Amino acid sequence: MYIAVIEEEPLIRDMLHHALELGGHRVDIYGTMPEQFRLYDLLIVEPGEFGQGFPAISQLMRGYCIPILILTFYEWNVCMAREYNLPAIHKMPFRLTHLLRTIGRFSQFKARLPQPQPHQSPLEAC
Repeated sequence: MYIAVIEEEPLIRDMLHHALELGGHRVDIYGTMPEQFRLYDLLIVEPGEFGQGFPAISQLMRGYCIPILILTFYEWNVCMAREYNLPAIHKMPFRLTHLLRTIGRFSQFKARLPQPQPHQSPLEAC
């Protein structure tokens, strides 16, 4: 899968980058929410200590057809993710197998989505 990770903390960004690449994924890393996105298969987002990233995540959900996974330390972000109907994983204790298994479910979901026709953009297929 082609995955974008949005994480402020450099050490966590590096760990996720290496772990996901070892898991066979292509990964782009961002320290903050970029203004534009490529056609990713999945976004992994840390919404911030106080959930301040959820408005931007909400805009992403409306503007792009990209699955989003919340990765956070904070229980209130997990609760907010439920309100947005998004899967969420706690960073601590970090379990790579759990993260990769969850990403695998996104791969299975993507395989069931209708594929764009040659004259359609990938976003029109959603």
